[in-house]
Parts: sequence; C-alpha cells; structure tokens
Amino acid sequence: MDEGRVATARERWVAFDEWRRQRPFWGGTLLILAGLLTAYLPAAYDEFVLFAAGSFTGSALLLGGSLVVCGLLVLAVPSLSSVLGGLGILLVTVSLFGALGGFVVGSVLGGIGGILAFAWTAPEGNKSRDEE
Repeated sequence: MDEGRVATARERWVAFDEWRRQRPFWGGTLLILAGLLTAYLPAAYDEFVLFAAGSFTGSALLLGGSLVVCGLLVLAVPSLSSVLGGLGILLVTVSLFGALGGFVVGSVLGGIGGILAFAWTAPEGNKSRDEE
C-alpha cells in the first residue's frame, strides 16, 4: 500500500476527530437520524396504518425536515446547540402527535439527540470562533 495514501487518510481522520470534538456531534447526528425516520416511516407505511392515507404524511415531512435542519444547524453552529437542542426536543414531542413520531423510534432517538445537544458545552481551551 502506498505510504502517501496511508498518511493522508490518517491526517484526514485526525482532522475529522478534531472537528468532531468541537461540537455536539452525537446530538446533531441523532437529530438528523430522527428527522429522517420521522419523515420516512409514516410516508412509507401509510397504507398499513389504519388512518387516512395522507393524514400523517404532510406533518411527517414537515416535522422530519425541521428535525434534519435542526441537527445540521447543531453541527454547523455549535454555539447555538442548547437552543437548537431544546427546539429539537420540542419538535420530537410534537411529532409524536402529528406524525406518529417515526413510529416512536424517531422520537426516542430525537429526544436523546436533543438532550445531548442541549447539555453540550465547549471543551476548555477550544472556544469556537462564534464565542470570541
């Protein structure tokens, strides 16, 4: 194997690890996953649920898309993670009633992701550019 490729891959992994440590990575990732589940599951299985075909699909797409945007913003702007984590928890709670919460799996993942994003604090000595 080429030594240059190994060194480049190792450098990329170290750079990704440094980027990941400066933001609530798992909180944002779980919010994105919860949004995808919340948007997809009711839309994919609406004929198997005993409700009208389109009753939960529109709200599932709206709430799921909002959760995905919330998760992406948590990763992009870590200084707003507590506000966005709280908003994610609120969206997950509303999705339980408006979109079946991704058949509860999306709600559980979104709740955990929102809590992780809300509770995250910047590491000491690594203040982001937004906080300076």
